[in-house]
Amino acid sequence: MNTQKLDWSDIPFVLAVCEAGSLSGAARQLGVNHSTVFRRIEGVETRLGVTLFERLSHGYVMTAAGEHFFRNGLELRDGMNSIQRELGGQDLRLAGVLTVTTTDSLLHCLTPVFSGFQQKHPDIELRLLSDTRPLDLMQRDADIALRPTNAPPEHWIGRNLSKLAYAAYAQKEYFETVQNLPSIAHRWIRLNDSLNQSPMSQITIKHKPEGTPVTMSNSLMGVFELVRGGLGFGALPCYLGEACPDLVRVRDPEEKFNSDLWMLAHPDIRRSARVHAFFEFATENIRDGGFRFH
Repeated sequence: MNTQKLDWSDIPFVLAVCEAGSLSGAARQLGVNHSTVFRRIEGVETRLGVTLFERLSHGYVMTAAGEHFFRNGLELRDGMNSIQRELGGQDLRLAGVLTVTTTDSLLHCLTPVFSGFQQKHPDIELRLLSDTRPLDLMQRDADIALRPTNAPPEHWIGRNLSKLAYAAYAQKEYFETVQNLPSIAHRWIRLNDSLNQSPMSQITIKHKPEGTPVTMSNSLMGVFELVRGGLGFGALPCYLGEACPDLVRVRDPEEKFNSDLWMLAHPDIRRSARVHAFFEFATENIRDGGFRFH
């Protein structure tokens, strides 16, 4: 029994002789010389231990073994062509669904990143989920998460993209109106955080005098809109406060209130081309995109 393995690169030479019926015709088809085709055919027959062609005066004629090789070789060639057509094109255009979860405020801030990625990869169906509920990539709510956290789950893969700082802000006209009044007269906008664990709540508790009038909002973006509307002072992430020309910073950030901006994905999908493309694009554009996170 012959144990020598067939070289995949020999298959096109055999198929070309089968189709052309001659060494010279196969050589023209493949763009090589006559002697190269002859050596490859001889090598295949030696390794397989069979005769694929009868050498006749008018050309090469397939034997029964040659016909068997031809049928199966065509299937292999068609399969390789299909792989090249279907997968090769997808690698270039990157198609399919990619779900990214983030918060409302980061979605507001990072819209240029999402927009730029979608324009670069128009065949990817980008789905954006803005949610503040506990993240569960284990249940595949999303492929990628962009979230502020100081304790990302250890079993997820991810990148720490930036420090996130928080400061107190006020609308310019409101601040000019009240800056000479006693601090107790300054209204504060508070996030409705029952456990007072968020940096925004902690900053507000530290700087708001007791007895100061308060307006509550159940969302970060609600606090932002009320502060921007001139209703009072409010603690905000710097990526919102510094990007809004209507606001002025009235209290500087303190490092103890900082958090990190993490981009996370479940390990099972770390080799996904879409996930990899987003990780690389988002990392570059968030780190070098001019966003003022602190």
